[in-house]
Order: sequence, then structure tokens, then C-alpha cells
Amino acid sequence: MKNPHVTILQTSFAKRDDTIAFLKEKVPGVQVEFITDSTILKDVRANGGPSQAVIDRMRLYAKAAQISGADLIINSCSTVGEVADLYRRDVSIPVLRIDEPMCREAAALGTNFAIIGTVETSMGPVARLIARIAREQGKTAHCQLFVQREAWDALTSGHPEEHNRILLKNIRELDSRGFDAIVMSQVSMRALLPDLKDVRTPVLCSFYSGYGAAADKLNAIRAAG
Repeated sequence: MKNPHVTILQTSFAKRDDTIAFLKEKVPGVQVEFITDSTILKDVRANGGPSQAVIDRMRLYAKAAQISGADLIINSCSTVGEVADLYRRDVSIPVLRIDEPMCREAAALGTNFAIIGTVETSMGPVARLIARIAREQGKTAHCQLFVQREAWDALTSGHPEEHNRILLKNIRELDSRGFDAIVMSQVSMRALLPDLKDVRTPVLCSFYSGYGAAADKLNAIRAAG
């Protein structure tokens, strides 16, 4: 059996230890590497979407991951999820968008979704991916976006507790509005899940479904090697 190698393309240095621990528990012998460009979010927000310069950089990162021996690339940021659909053409190894399994899970639950996040640029790509998957299934998805700018401001000001409080309050308000699912547009929002056990509407986050799908792919690579 082969010890598989995964490279995770990131736009933030946060939460690496949890990701490594999850994958190492699920995939014996896995090698986990990261390529991180923390300037991407700022550039995308300033441009209102991925600029050609951002696309070009991420294409280079994907090629570098393949050259370094990766068996799988994980695009871990929804803001540049659609860029992954471009750079997957440049490499011969699989590319997984971290949010795709979550979006497929959402589409299986219905057609009416609330998408919540703190960064506007992460929400459109998630909504469009859900809509695309729903169309493939012969359905029309309706996504409402709920951007929590106050939560972002609290987080960037060094007040994570206030960030969490704002998001938890708003998710509980959305729970009463009849959505088929509440979809978190940022993988980092998974920290809220333990405090949402009282919410009746399914609350979806890309961490467990995305990295779970990655683990399945890596174990298949391990078995085939």
C-alpha cells in the first residue's frame, strides 16, 4: 500500500492542526502539506471576485502541488472554489473543492436554502455550486444569502466570542423560517456546530463532509498503490 500525499491550498493559516489530525485519523500514513497565500482573500474582496492575478497564482500553486508529489489537491476556501474548476484543467491529479460534498448534501435535502457567512465573496460560489448540482438533478435551487458583516468585524477586531454570538443568534433566527438547510459558507464556522444542537433545520458545514470525502479518496489511492 502507498502512503498518499495531499496538498491543501489555503487562504488562511488558521486551523491546520485540526485538519491534519482529522486526516491522519482517517487515512493511515497520509502526508499532509499546505500551500497558503493569505493575501488572496484581501485581493478577492477588493476586486469583488477572483482577479486574473489570483487565478494565475492559484494555477501555479496547483502545478507546484503536483510537482511536489501530491496525489490529491484540496481547495479549502469557498471564496476561490470556482478557481479550482479552472486549475483542475492544468493538473493530472484529482482536485476536490472542500464545499462540494456539503453542497451535494444540501441539494439532497430540498431546494430552499439559507447561506450564512461573514465574507460575501465566499457565499456566491457556494450558492452557484448548489444551484448547479440541483440542476443536474432536475431541480431549481433557491438560495438566500445572509452576510454577517458585524461578525467579521468582531473577529478581525480580536473578539471571536462576539463573532460566535452574532452567528449563533442569526442561525437560530433562520431556524424558524422554513429553510430545507442552513449552509455555512466558510469551513471555519464549524466551531459553532456544538452550540447548535437545538436547531431543528439541518446546519451544513464543509469541514466534515469535505475532509471526509478527501479521506475516502486518499484511502482509495492508498489501497490502489
